[in-house]
Amino acid sequence: MPSRTEQPDSVGNVDPASSEPISGRVDVAIGAVETSLAALKEVSSLAGKIPYISPIAGIILQALKMRDDVKVYKEEWGAVMEKLANVGSVFVNVGEMCQAHDLKEDELPPGLRDILRTLQKDLDGMDDALQRCVDVRGIKKVLLRTDILRKVKQYDSKLSNVLQVFQANLILSLLTQLIQERKVTTHPSERSQTTEFISMPSKPQIFFGRDTELAQIIHMIFTNIGSHPAHIAILGPGGHGKTTLANAVLTHDRVQEYFGRARFFIPCESIFSSGALLVELAKSLGVFRSGSDASWSHIHAALVAKECILCLDNFESPWDQDSDTKHSVEQLLSRITELQSITVLITMRGTERPARTQWTQPNLPPLQTLSHGAGKQIWQKISDTYDESAEKLLNAVDYVPLAIDLLAHLSQVTPPSLLWKEWCKKQTGILQRGQAHKLLNVEYSIQLSIDSGRMKANPSAKDLLGVLSMLPDGMHIKQVDKFEEILGDIEMHSGLHVLQQCSLIIMSGERYQTHPIIRHFCNKQGFMSPRHEASLKEFYITLASSHHQEAHDYAEMVLEANNTKAMLFGLLQSNYEGHTRLVSAIINFTWFHQTIGDFSDKLISQTVDFVKQKHGDTSLLVKCLQEWGNLYRFSGNIEGAKHKMQQAESLCMSSSYQNTPLHVEILFQLGQVYETADALNEAKAVYEKASELQGTSGDVLVEGNCLYGLGRIYRVLGKLNEAEASLKRALELHQAADIALSQGNDYCLLGHTYTDMRKLDEAEKCFQKALEFHKTANNVLWQGNDHKGLGDTYSSLEKFSEAEASYQKALELHKTANLPYGQGQDYEGLGRVYLELHKLDLADASFQNAINYYGAAQSSLGQGYALNGLGRVLMERSQFKEAKSMLEKAQNIFEEVQDPRWTEYNQKFLNNAVSKMGKLSWK
Repeated sequence: MPSRTEQPDSVGNVDPASSEPISGRVDVAIGAVETSLAALKEVSSLAGKIPYISPIAGIILQALKMRDDVKVYKEEWGAVMEKLANVGSVFVNVGEMCQAHDLKEDELPPGLRDILRTLQKDLDGMDDALQRCVDVRGIKKVLLRTDILRKVKQYDSKLSNVLQVFQANLILSLLTQLIQERKVTTHPSERSQTTEFISMPSKPQIFFGRDTELAQIIHMIFTNIGSHPAHIAILGPGGHGKTTLANAVLTHDRVQEYFGRARFFIPCESIFSSGALLVELAKSLGVFRSGSDASWSHIHAALVAKECILCLDNFESPWDQDSDTKHSVEQLLSRITELQSITVLITMRGTERPARTQWTQPNLPPLQTLSHGAGKQIWQKISDTYDESAEKLLNAVDYVPLAIDLLAHLSQVTPPSLLWKEWCKKQTGILQRGQAHKLLNVEYSIQLSIDSGRMKANPSAKDLLGVLSMLPDGMHIKQVDKFEEILGDIEMHSGLHVLQQCSLIIMSGERYQTHPIIRHFCNKQGFMSPRHEASLKEFYITLASSHHQEAHDYAEMVLEANNTKAMLFGLLQSNYEGHTRLVSAIINFTWFHQTIGDFSDKLISQTVDFVKQKHGDTSLLVKCLQEWGNLYRFSGNIEGAKHKMQQAESLCMSSSYQNTPLHVEILFQLGQVYETADALNEAKAVYEKASELQGTSGDVLVEGNCLYGLGRIYRVLGKLNEAEASLKRALELHQAADIALSQGNDYCLLGHTYTDMRKLDEAEKCFQKALEFHKTANNVLWQGNDHKGLGDTYSSLEKFSEAEASYQKALELHKTANLPYGQGQDYEGLGRVYLELHKLDLADASFQNAINYYGAAQSSLGQGYALNGLGRVLMERSQFKEAKSMLEKAQNIFEEVQDPRWTEYNQKFLNNAVSKMGKLSWK
């Protein structure tokens, strides 16, 4: 059998000479902001009290005025300018509020001070970058392009973060509360009804599939609550229901009864520092005070005053930052968890728990997707549209809670059948309800994880995510070093570590795998670079073309079987230019897949269409049809096998391939199909025709195959001497060709022939020799056949224990190879052993199994063998009438297929059954 592009950055396609002006609407808005900033900058009294105000106002003002002076990359800077104007607008409001209430620097909330300090530092850097764009000329604008655009993206991202905080009204609400506190003195222990209402969690109305996790958390909370308050982290990917589970904990009857109103839920998704976290905690406890020390003292007093339970939701936002910020956040959490009066619950994306806190053991495992039943319950609770299409949608999204919730809500308007059609086109693109929010848009939720601090700090992680998204079966741990060699520039081990930390991949068995939803999203977004994609394609097409009889190649092909198939499907749909190489690889891979029990014909079917569309060489089409026929034969679809082989022969007859080795090979395999269909005369005729033609081909392998086929027929017809001679000659030719698989087949069939000839010692040696060659060829199916042959030999030698063990081993291998006919033979052999041992119940069950498997393989002759065995069991039970009926069915089959040996053998038992019935009647 023949042996078996880099994605540019999103800014990379922008014309560096672009000079498209910022829109008039934006210019008007920026002009208004400039006026306000100029006024704010002149407030000298405020500038003296709060040193950030005047410098920041001045830098923003200067940057905005430079927008018309930028010579290159104006379009990119325009987007940054618009965001900067928005920041400036909110900043003016902050400054005016500070001025109106005569605030000083030490009276600012720590979260606001942190943001203003960072903003000033970032704006200084942006001012320098802008100046470079003003000054750059000629070739420099090309040479500096990458660096400048990187800085543009960097400042665009930083301004987005600032806006996210501002737009969440965090700063303004803190200032408002601070001003109110200055006017009204409130004792730290007093809490307003409003704060209490905000901090009090709400009971989830739709909660299915997390009962086990809920019970575990409740147990952890109350096991040592008096001496060791629980510290529990609810981890997992985005959209898996961490927040819902946390709310279910806080509203659990037992928790409500024990903690009462001392239950606090603090959302952290808009918090990016320990200072901001401290302020949010103080707000939730109703003890907000200016200054970090005073705030902590008030927080401490509130927390130790009474036992309470505190949930920090989306804790990854403040924690997953630069090392200094992460350290300070972990330190604050440690200060909270060291208090003996507080039970702490956090929810976090990922699989890593923050350091410096002793988490309650055993740790709660990261949340997985839901069961089918729970997913169905959620859908039905939201919508009454559950049907077959809804079932397919649940399966497609692999029961991710957020995806189910969104689909069920969408189905209130759009029928599931139409949603399914949309899913097939857009996949994750439909999993949203119109807003860029993590609870309303699955793609937005995934992007949040991809944009996390840990991912940004390790560029290899995102590249590796793109690679893994191309592999539906993931990456086996044994293949990590191989992929590092293939991909070259990806830090494999650190990338895998970060992806696991961020819950973007999981370890399933021994494989690193992405979740299907994440895989769809990454493929849609084009995370895979063209260079990595080309490397993967080359690896898999080479692997598919490998000679899988070599042990190393075979082991690797088994590990990569599903990924290889997916890649080959993809190559058929792509513009891959090496048509002949691709088709040859698929033919080789289809043969390999049969050896591991996969008989799906979708790949070879699409390959035939591909060859026809590309007007490929006729020999390629013949070989595809040939392999398709083999696949059908081994899967038990005999009519399908016959049709494909006949199509292949017709193509040979009508082309230049008539009477060639390829034509002879097709005839040989057509003979095998006839033989499997018990059409022995047709098989013999085809083998003889092939044998005549092979004389003109000079191909020893083809000649050996034809002689092997004739040997099979001679044996079935009871011409054992002719069978022996034919098989010995076939073996000589296959030895000359040095084909391990063919030599193993010859020895196996010789073994069966010697068993029929009662040359049992020679038979045993042949089967052992066959087993050696089939192990060398890594052919599981034929190893099963060898063990079955040994079972037959040991049965003839009345070594029934060895026979039973051999049949059981054969059955195990044939199950692995998913071969119905082989399993039928194995059960039949076991039945005959149990019959000899007079274990009639086991014999009965074995023969019944044999009938079922022979039926699945469409082998009437095999069913005849098993019916004979059942007849003999009934004879042993003295059920002669039933035995006669069973043996008559067997006799009809043997006569119909014209098998003289079994016709004679079965007739003896049938005569005996009739005789026994006659004696009973006479009595």
